[in-house]
Amino acid sequence: MNRDRKHAPGEDRGESGRPPGAGFMNGVRWSLFGLLVVLAGFSIGSYIVSRRAPGGTRAVEHQAYYCPMHPSYTSDRPGECPICGMTLEPIPRSTKASGAELGSDVRGLASVHIAPDRARLIGVRTARVERRDLGSQIDLVGFVAPDEAWLTRIQVRTAGWVEVLQVNRTGDRVEEGEPLLTLYSPELYQSEQEFLIELGGHHDSAMAHDAAGLASARERLRLLGVPDEEIARLERERVASSRIVIRSTARGTVLERGVTQGQYVAADTRLFTLADLSRVWVIADLYEMDLAGVHRGDLARFTSDAIPDRAFESRVDFVYPTLSSETRTVKLRLALANPGQVLKPGMFGKVRVTRPGSRGLAVPQEAVVRAGEQNYVFLAHAGGHFEPRVVTLGREQGDWVEIARGVAEGDTVVSSASFLIDSESRLKAAIAGMGSQPAAGPSH
Repeated sequence: MNRDRKHAPGEDRGESGRPPGAGFMNGVRWSLFGLLVVLAGFSIGSYIVSRRAPGGTRAVEHQAYYCPMHPSYTSDRPGECPICGMTLEPIPRSTKASGAELGSDVRGLASVHIAPDRARLIGVRTARVERRDLGSQIDLVGFVAPDEAWLTRIQVRTAGWVEVLQVNRTGDRVEEGEPLLTLYSPELYQSEQEFLIELGGHHDSAMAHDAAGLASARERLRLLGVPDEEIARLERERVASSRIVIRSTARGTVLERGVTQGQYVAADTRLFTLADLSRVWVIADLYEMDLAGVHRGDLARFTSDAIPDRAFESRVDFVYPTLSSETRTVKLRLALANPGQVLKPGMFGKVRVTRPGSRGLAVPQEAVVRAGEQNYVFLAHAGGHFEPRVVTLGREQGDWVEIARGVAEGDTVVSSASFLIDSESRLKAAIAGMGSQPAAGPSH
């Protein structure tokens, strides 16, 4: 018995049992699928065409722009730099080259062209790479000191009191034989009395003293520092004196004065220290790492800001055998003639020690751009072309530095205004690097 299937209220079925409108939806789906196939084919064809364009790049290339003041900012549209407000300039397509096409072995630099007129205007000067006699140079700091071999210490050999002090200021210059002080000494008076006794006994036959006693008394006076003139006066006048004049035994400048008026002095009292400053020392500190490069006899020159128009030539007179544990330095010494005594003890200055060396390729110091990890020069070619070139430095002497590798004899290098060429070279390399990449800045 067939029963009719009940349908839900509102349900409408066709003859085949499919929902109404299903055929229409299938047609829409197939139409969309066909459209996607067409678009995919068009994209593949465009890609193949672009790959076949000259140079393997897109047939149409968009222009990129950069800020001259801030090269790191780029844009794909003209406008103004949001950092400084300067008008953006197009990146020249000629700079969109690989590193090999920049003509430079220095990282971050490119060869540049500067018109000769402009080069002269900005002060560009050049110098030839030439062979020179190069020796090592070491710059040190030194100070003037008295020559220890020309120091004199004045002391007495008998005790007493200073009655008159003729030289009472440090820094005074005294001559040999000049009176320094007058000493009152009872011990000296007693010794002179004994000499007179011996002298009188020698001439009095009743006393019968021999000549040995007189000679001994005379020698005692000499050992006490009594000069021959005073002994001659005793023999002539036969009057003992308790006072003696102490005279300078050398010519020099008073560096130290250890006595005052009325002071009691003895044989161990330092009265005066004199220095003949017509010859002085210069003592310099040499760092431990430079010790192997300096030897006795090396040429040396001393200059001081106090005497800017004069240099004192000498040689290394002595290298001290001990090393300071605090400063890690060794002292070296120069001996200098000091006519007019223009060099004063304690005066500081610069000491340049030079050692002779072999010949080598050299350029002026200012031609080398020292950039920390690498040193380079700019080779100057005909027509205003400048090429950065990495160099290896060697010895330095004065205004010249040896080039161990990187240039050849006869090459021309920029010796002044290198920093201007360096700036332009860096800017060109930066622009070239940005030009090879898609524009990174925001669109305007």
